[in-house]
Amino acid sequence: MVYSFKYKIGSLNAPGVSFFPTVSAAGLAGLSLFLFWKDTRSVKKEGPSQAIHESSQVPIQGGKLCALIAVMVLFALLHSVLGFWLCVFAAMVAFQRIAGVSTWRWSLLGGGATMAIGYLVFEYWMGAHFPEGVLEIVRSWLN
Repeated sequence: MVYSFKYKIGSLNAPGVSFFPTVSAAGLAGLSLFLFWKDTRSVKKEGPSQAIHESSQVPIQGGKLCALIAVMVLFALLHSVLGFWLCVFAAMVAFQRIAGVSTWRWSLLGGGATMAIGYLVFEYWMGAHFPEGVLEIVRSWLN
């Protein structure tokens, strides 16, 4: 999202490079604010203990929420340094472990599959290039 401000947004008829990220981020932010407003309103009306007991939703686990946010922040900070695809792999493994995937084996397999499919679709078939980070340095040493 931050990088999209460097490029032109365009219009609905002729979208620019940053049109989709900007519109998606605005939509997600708007939806998040609406849900936050809705939740705080229900807690004020019913009281905190009654709203939690009558809700059919599972209460949010604060530790998992903080871990998810930490993984996303680390991804944003490190994807240019370590490489986009390496960070995708690490983030997916972390997300799956946080979500409770039963074993490390399945988490590593899921992270590898996500990275491989993403690479095939975006880099190989579509020709989009993402930061290589450390992998670029390793490749230069091997050549």
